[in-house]
Amino acid sequence: MMRRPATLGLALLLCAGATLPAFAAEVPPPESVLGFKVGEDRKLADWMQIVGYFKQLAAASPRVKVEEVGATTEGRPFLLVTVTSAANMARLEEIRRDNLRLADPRGVAEDEATRLIEKGKAIVALNFGIHSTEVAAPQTSMETAYRLATGQDADTLDVLDKTVVLMIPSHNPDGTQKVVEWYRHSLGMPWEGGQIPFLYHKYTGHDNNRDWYMFTQAESQLTVKHLYDRWRPQVVHDLHQMGARAARIFAPPYVDPWEPNVDPALIEAVNGLGSYIGARLTSEGRKGVVIHAIYDGWTPARAYPHTHGGVRILTECASAKMATPIEVAFKDLEPGIGYDAKQAAWNFPDPWPGGTWRLRDIVDYQLSANRAVLDHAARNHEYWLRTFYAVNRRAAERRQPYAFVVPAAQKDPLATSRLLWVMREGSVEVHRARAPFTAAGRSFPAGSHVVLMAQPFSAFAKSLLERQRYPDLRQWPGGPPQRPYDVTAHTLPLLMGVEVVTVETPFTADLEKVDAVGVAPGSIERGRGRFFALGHRNGELVALGRLLRAGVPVRWATAAFLDRGRNFRPGTLLVPENARARLEPMARELGFTASPVNASGPSLLLRRPRVGVYQSYVPSMDEGWTRFVFEKQVGVDYQTLHDAEVRGGGLRARFDAIVLPDQSRRAMVNGNAPGSMPPEYVGGLGKEGVQSLKAFVEQGGTLVALDSASDMAIAEFSLPVTNVLASFNRGDRPEEGSADQASKDFYCPGAILEVEVERESTSPLAHGLEPTGVWFEGSPAFETKSGILLARYPLRKNPLMSGWLLGEEYLHGKGALVEVPLGTGRVVLFGFRPQYRAQSWSTYVPLLNALYASAATPLAR
Repeated sequence: MMRRPATLGLALLLCAGATLPAFAAEVPPPESVLGFKVGEDRKLADWMQIVGYFKQLAAASPRVKVEEVGATTEGRPFLLVTVTSAANMARLEEIRRDNLRLADPRGVAEDEATRLIEKGKAIVALNFGIHSTEVAAPQTSMETAYRLATGQDADTLDVLDKTVVLMIPSHNPDGTQKVVEWYRHSLGMPWEGGQIPFLYHKYTGHDNNRDWYMFTQAESQLTVKHLYDRWRPQVVHDLHQMGARAARIFAPPYVDPWEPNVDPALIEAVNGLGSYIGARLTSEGRKGVVIHAIYDGWTPARAYPHTHGGVRILTECASAKMATPIEVAFKDLEPGIGYDAKQAAWNFPDPWPGGTWRLRDIVDYQLSANRAVLDHAARNHEYWLRTFYAVNRRAAERRQPYAFVVPAAQKDPLATSRLLWVMREGSVEVHRARAPFTAAGRSFPAGSHVVLMAQPFSAFAKSLLERQRYPDLRQWPGGPPQRPYDVTAHTLPLLMGVEVVTVETPFTADLEKVDAVGVAPGSIERGRGRFFALGHRNGELVALGRLLRAGVPVRWATAAFLDRGRNFRPGTLLVPENARARLEPMARELGFTASPVNASGPSLLLRRPRVGVYQSYVPSMDEGWTRFVFEKQVGVDYQTLHDAEVRGGGLRARFDAIVLPDQSRRAMVNGNAPGSMPPEYVGGLGKEGVQSLKAFVEQGGTLVALDSASDMAIAEFSLPVTNVLASFNRGDRPEEGSADQASKDFYCPGAILEVEVERESTSPLAHGLEPTGVWFEGSPAFETKSGILLARYPLRKNPLMSGWLLGEEYLHGKGALVEVPLGTGRVVLFGFRPQYRAQSWSTYVPLLNALYASAATPLAR
């Protein structure tokens, strides 16, 4: 039977009493370092203050260890804080090693497993502050650590004895610092605590917690390496905030659907712990606690522990205006998925009556939720360890399917190597075939990679390598669709253009385990010629960018040609023979083959394109992902363009191509409302900016509009193109977790759809593009009276490849990628996100084509 928790007053009394050990009297409370109490109105500690506090705490308490495990995207310290008893701290490495043995049960006998479980400690991670405008959690981290460092009540000592608590005080220190600095400057202004005009993560903004299977960002990689790989926690508590007019706090159970590869025991464990949090907070008199509502358990982009033997407990507290209190009337509370904030129900038994809501309220709710998680883990530590062991043991015995095979011969070696890197980064074992073998009725060459399913973390691999079929859920029978928590597809082979074969039955092969996977080295073929001929895939286009940056005059063949009995396709890149010394290491690194040719025929002479990327002060995550892909993956140089620069005109003299990332027409044209933030950040492109962009195109520039940004170009430039889905798509995507006024007729909230390439097209923008999967998320689809249709959805079959799509007939034969002439330039309309979350490698090619073709000069021979 669980003990009744000590009251907060008793805990504080004991912490302050004369029975404190000697060290506790020297442990500084946060206010002694910060100069104000955690949660005080209009007061926030910035990241460097938080770092300073944790270092002082560790210096004073034998229960606390602080590690600076790496640097963030912008170079700030990233912390991992360990809190446990002094006795556990003395044998911390032994505890960690024992836990890792349970994580991989292969070779662990049952009696040994029982011994490890009985003497083991539950590993609990508390993850704070991934979304930086959700300001409470990093503040809460300091008070949580202080209470654990000084507490002498029985419950705290039990937690310290039976668990190891791992804390990440901020998952996004850069954002924590920048948002607090912005907030301080907003104090006393009309926009105090309001929206910010920048992404609070340099590249991903709010999407930084959608990175738990692609691992693109420094912070994700540090967390996986130093928290998940090193410790394998059984319980992860992820603290967030949601809208102000919702419940005061959400805890699991999650609503359906769950990702089907999550072990049922983990689903029940989430249900049990989340329900305990709800019961605990309600018993403490905290109102507005909801469970089994709003959020589902579908996407692995946000729930790494669910495929690695542990649970991710999400809590979401209602927000204030950062640290500024707000007033919320009861009548203004709103319904959400699975509950109504004004109506008592079994999963929401005690509604909040409305009133003042402030930062300290959020901190108090988060402190209570943290303590509930820790108490449950301590009192049930053997349950958590046994569940962890059993889940990973079942995964290690998985036989359906038997394996996934990644054939050695791939069209895009660079994307293939990245997919295999994701598997290894997710702790999936990867094997390479030393000799040819047969499986699933086909032959595979030596060098093919194999992911066997009989391994502890096979659920991670299976989730990402197979296709998703999201259930057709409705808000009520016959009603509109129920909005997912996040998107509905995560099939990496389809997004990356990599062939992966599912093998259902056992086979025999000579396999070797590989710790690291890289690109299969390419080469330059023997022979001599005027040029080296390259293909037109990602690796070659990355090389193209480097060569142009070095001043090498590369050509782009616009027609097929025959050389020495070999056919070369349109789009073949031709590098001068005298650039061999530069080209050879690139071929090895990027995995492509270069062939000597004496080519002649029509081509384009390329130079380094002058690229602008539009950055609205209504921040667009897609803009951040665009910059990340350009900088870190494909090597495109660019300049950032803000509203005033666009309005100022003269764009054609400075740029060959301008990219408009995915954003609504309203946000781009109107921008932030006057009075909502400082004057320099209000307004958008306006009429002047729109006309400036149109003039840029008419004077020979290339405007590239991604996804919803296409609507702005179509409407404002009066293009002869119609978005046939305009009546179904909202201009702005709704707040996460909210009910969506979606159409019953057409709905696609994030899926992978098939497109076909128009083979008759002579446009260079179609070179290297093959039938592929594209990322569709409330996107447009086109009919055009003039222009060049480069890709379209199939005329007679369902384009859905993975995820959820309602109303497929509205897409049949419609355009997905269109090139529209305007003056002497062109507008390129993408009806999808070609650089989606740095995952959709299969559609990088047409995006890069648009940029490199913008700076090309036709050559006759």
